[in-house]
This record gives sequence, structure tokens and C-alpha cells, in this order.
Amino acid sequence: MNDLDVLLSIIENPTRRRILEALVREPNYPLQLSKELQLSQQAIMKHLRILEESEFVRSRPEESDRGGPTRKIYSPTSEFTMIVDVGPGLFNVEIVTPEDSGIIEDQMPPSLEIQEKMIDRGFKQGIDRLKGDISGIDRELDELHVRRAALIKLKEKTLEKARRYVETNLSDNQIRRIVFESIKKPSMSSQELGRELGIRDEIVIDLLEEVDAIGGKKDGRED
Repeated sequence: MNDLDVLLSIIENPTRRRILEALVREPNYPLQLSKELQLSQQAIMKHLRILEESEFVRSRPEESDRGGPTRKIYSPTSEFTMIVDVGPGLFNVEIVTPEDSGIIEDQMPPSLEIQEKMIDRGFKQGIDRLKGDISGIDRELDELHVRRAALIKLKEKTLEKARRYVETNLSDNQIRRIVFESIKKPSMSSQELGRELGIRDEIVIDLLEEVDAIGGKKDGRED
């Protein structure tokens, strides 16, 4: 995914963002998404179709564990980071994928220094110094991109581990959702998590306290 206009047209829709947030946490069925997001199944299917056509998500058939008809389960596929820099005299938008970290590293410009001796003084000297300043800034930005991409990948792997751990140890979907979000956003209070998830504060507090209370009784083994 590297077409900015297509990307923005997909994620500008708040419903599609909510669907993606839910699927990143846990692959799911349209019916379950409909219940979780409190939207009609028809609306969910419409947005899932757009997301699948744009290669943001993929679907696969899965047999019902209750002997019902085969259902489609959806999961996210795209990996990218969109960086937007806006300021006085600056407007920059970038889409960074995991593959870009290697490209950035390979294409990092060689170390450049402003020459002590200038062929010409005055205007050309000023231009050369400005070019040198920009080259130095660009080198540092490239290094930051590499470091940022590595941290994002590490966070992604950690969240995936958290998702598996929560899914393995908790059977209730709402409890899994709350616990996962508490891991994903550790600085948030229970009240803030409730507002973020659209769940009453007291429900979030009670469920997290219940998880803490039974935590010592669980095996606690990670995959």
C-alpha cells in the first residue's frame, strides 16, 4: 500500500478505522463485528468489501463450531506507517512499510562535510552551506526512520504476543477486548479505557479487577 490518495480515502472513514482497530486486535466475523461496533451487519459487510478490495484485509472461510453454515473470518493484511509533518514552511507526508527500512539504510547518503575552502564566496558559499545543512538533517532523519521502523516492528510483535496470550487465557470476547486495550495503552486509566471502547467505566473497572483476582489461579503460560 503506497498510494496516498487510496490510503487516505480508506482510512478517512471512521467506521472503517473502527473495523481495522477491531481486526488488528483479533480476526473476526461480520456478525461479531456488528455486535461489537453496534452497527448493522449490512454496513459492516459494505466496509469489509471496500477494505478487502483495497487489500487492507483478507477473508477466509471457516467452518462453524456449532454445525452451522461456513462463515467468513476477516484479518488485516497491510503494514505501513503514515508520517505527516506540518509546520511553518513544511508539509510532508510519507508512507513507510517494513521493507522501507532496508531501502532507507541502503540509500543513506554518504557522510558529507562543508568544505573549508570555497571556490567562490558570497552567494555560492551560502548555497553550499545550506545544502550541507540539509544533507546533515536528511542523514539524521534517515537514521530516525530506521530506528522508528525497528521500534514499530518490535511493538507490533509485542502486541501480537499480547493478543495470543489474551486469547489463550480468556474466553469472553468483551473481557479479551478490555484486557488487550489495557495492554496496548498502559498509560490509560480504567475510565479512559471505558471511553475509548465505548463501555461504561464501572464495567471496565469490575472486569479488570476480576482478571487481577483470578490471575494467580491461571497457568499464565505464553505461547
